Order: sequence, then structure tokens, then C-alpha cells
Amino acid sequence: MDEIGGARALGDDELGAPLDQACEGDASPVRSVSRAVAILDQFSLERPELTFTEISSGIGLTKSTTHRLLGALRHEEMIEYDPVSRRYRLGLRVFRLGSVVSKTMELATRSDALLEELAEVTGETAFVVVPDGDQSLCIRRFDARSELRVLFLEVGKRQPFNCGAAPRVLLAHFTQPRWDEILAHHVRAMTEHSLVAPAALERDRDEIRARGYAVSREDVTLHACAVGAPVRDHTGQVVAAVSLSGIEQRFGRERLPMLIDAIVTAGLELSHRLGHGNGAADRPVLRAGGRDGRR
Repeated sequence: MDEIGGARALGDDELGAPLDQACEGDASPVRSVSRAVAILDQFSLERPELTFTEISSGIGLTKSTTHRLLGALRHEEMIEYDPVSRRYRLGLRVFRLGSVVSKTMELATRSDALLEELAEVTGETAFVVVPDGDQSLCIRRFDARSELRVLFLEVGKRQPFNCGAAPRVLLAHFTQPRWDEILAHHVRAMTEHSLVAPAALERDRDEIRARGYAVSREDVTLHACAVGAPVRDHTGQVVAAVSLSGIEQRFGRERLPMLIDAIVTAGLELSHRLGHGNGAADRPVLRAGGRDGRR
């Protein structure tokens, strides 16, 4: 085998072990993960490729431990090795993950001014929510200058897709396989008003797709309501949802149409900023749906 910095290069037979096995003998899985991350942190725009010796000395570990970590990272496509230059570089999986982060950050950045203005104009709390595995994730929140604030959803907090206006918008636009998987394993009731029955969720999906928005009443926390609308990227795919949330008394018949109009307009505008070719023809007919606009 090739020699790299005084040590042999990893052979294909060493690349099949997962990280916990590759770091066998380390004190804990947490430390193994930390060491693997430390290797990834060695790479930068100024140093996109590194030799084995540079990596080993950079993280301060023995050559044998570095070998095992690199083997696991190569197996997971986080690291690539060029036998010609005898250097390592970040793998395609890191690129894919970076693309997700970049897209999310672009969404967050483009939404800031819009959501801040939306919160001030309506007097409610504005959110941007995205899918994150088997739950939804809040990536942006803007509070109106009011003494009354909805506290259940903070930035970085996750909640089930079947609870809340924005998460239910995301759920309604999932592909059928993803929909089936979520309903089979990841539905949870947060209050007695949460939609959990498959038939109820299917009706909700049909209504959200037809109307272009969701209305949530006390299904996340009691006495709180919300309206949500989809955000689409340049391909037309729903990649996020925006929502307005506040206390139940402020989401009655008189104000609800205005709040729905505001959140749908915000969703269309943010979609436009992400490259989606929407226009007047894409705008849904706004109406406060059945049961006093409950769902």
C-alpha cells in the first residue's frame, strides 16, 4: 500500500466499518464523533486538501486512531482520498449537506425583512418553518411590539408535522411515501384539538392544498391560534411554510380573513424571492374555511 506521511494509506478492506466500530477502543461514542468533526474542521478554503500527516498532527491524535477515523469518514463519503496526490479532501456527502444548509440560510436571510414587517403590520408573531427529518423546525421568528407573545415555538425548536398551521402546510405537500411514513410513525397529539386520525389529516391535506393555507386553533397549545401558507422554490416544490400566531381572541371572524390574506401574500412573496414564478394567477381564493375557519 501507499505510504502517507510515514504511515500506510487505508485499503478498501478497512472502509466498511461504521464510526463506532472504526473508533473501537476510544472512551466513548461522543468523543469519537468529536474527533471525526475535528478532522472535518481541518479543511478550509485555504486548505481544501490535506496529507495524512497534516490531519494527524492537526488533531493531535495517534496515527492509528487517525487511520480509523479517516476510514469511517471515507466509508460515509465525508472524506475522499486521492491516491495520485496522496491527499484527502471533503467528500460529496459534505457537499450535499452544505447545499441543504446554504438553501436553508438563503431562505432565512430572504425572509427576515418580510417576516419582521409582517409581524409589525399584523401585531402577531411571524415564523418560518422547514422540514427537519420526522418533525418541523422553526428557523426564524419575529415578535410584534406587543406585551402578548406566543411562547411555544422558538427558533431551533421542533414539533410534529400534524400540529400547527405551518407544520400542517408542510405535511400537506409531502409526497405520498413521505406522508405515509409520517402518519405511520410520527403523529403526536399536543392538545385535545390536535389532528391525529388519518381520515382527519387527509381531509386537512385536501383543504390546505385547495385553499392554499392552513388555520390552526389550539392544536399546539390551548388558547393559541395560527395561519400558515406554503413557500416554494424555483422548481415549485414546497420547501418551507410561513405562519402568523397569536392568542385565540385575535383570530376571530373579523380579523381572520385579513390574517389569511397577509400570510398567503407573504408566502407568495417569499416564494418569488426564491425564484418561483408566481403571479396573480397563482393566488388562491381567500376564504375562512369551515367551522369558523378552524381547519
